[in-house]
Amino acid sequence: MVKRILAAFVVLVFLFHAGWYAITIEKTRAGILNDTVIDKFQDKMMARIGLKLGKSVIEEAYVEANGIRLHLDILAAAPEAPVLVFIPGTAVHTRVYIELMHALYRRGITVIGFDPRGHGRSSGTRGDYTINEIVDDTLAVVTYARIRFKGRVAVAGSSQGGIAAFYAAARDPSLAAAVCHNMADLNGRDNLQLARIKIPAWMVSTNLFLIKFYGRFAVPISLYLDLSREHLKDGTDAKTYIYEDPLCNTWVTLRALGSLMKTGLARPVEEITVPIMLIHSDGDHIFPQKYVEGIYQRLNCSKAYLLVEGREHLVMTNHVDEVAPSIANWLKIMTRRPVGDSN
Repeated sequence: MVKRILAAFVVLVFLFHAGWYAITIEKTRAGILNDTVIDKFQDKMMARIGLKLGKSVIEEAYVEANGIRLHLDILAAAPEAPVLVFIPGTAVHTRVYIELMHALYRRGITVIGFDPRGHGRSSGTRGDYTINEIVDDTLAVVTYARIRFKGRVAVAGSSQGGIAAFYAAARDPSLAAAVCHNMADLNGRDNLQLARIKIPAWMVSTNLFLIKFYGRFAVPISLYLDLSREHLKDGTDAKTYIYEDPLCNTWVTLRALGSLMKTGLARPVEEITVPIMLIHSDGDHIFPQKYVEGIYQRLNCSKAYLLVEGREHLVMTNHVDEVAPSIANWLKIMTRRPVGDSN
């Protein structure tokens, strides 16, 4: 009897893991849809935000970096313009932020938005990445920007992209500046409050150990973030949107979540020398104001803080006119500074 129970248990465990892995393969290895389907949805998206852009405004390009083919959306301003590399947030891709990118372009900023590995039109397993890998991708695009546009390059990002921009600033002191819509120090303690399911700090080591075995298995993004609380300008909630957009990810690997649980900065917050601009909205459901301001106060570099009042998390897509002027003006000042000047 005991042997039968044990055998049944083993079979159930095997079937559970086989089923989970099969779903993971289905959700993360799916190929990108054809251009006709993508273009049709993106036309619909542009109509939602009331933005009409000729194809001559947005140049699409690809960069081979770190074994990944990265997709770029380039809005090139005047030759002497400041250059900004933009990193999108969790699950989405650079074109979701096209209104912001275009607003900065109109204000004299060359913007290179890119899809990190496993996102959008870039290659890589869908939803499988680490924060450090996104930083690798970011700095590869920075190198491309420096070669092509010959000037100093800043980085910017929103939400998860804001964390990646912050981590890039910690790693590469030669960056002209970093604009971070939200930031985090993924130390495995304070940042745990950012996830939908909050775990105590004492469980982090155990979870990271398990992720060594289950890292390539995926779970729905809704287990990590409650995107149903966030709404686009037309009222569509973000959870519904990512299921509609053929380029968005709806599942994320445990390896990715593990890196968001704990990833060390290249240098302590207090030793970052790249100028940092923090953007935060006081109604943000995901990043508590006290948390991001605590990190900002630890910075000893040149810094600026834009608090957008009465707005929620999606301020970089929904309220572009409230953030773009400040970002553009600050970047123009920072990109004129000599490297390493923090005064």
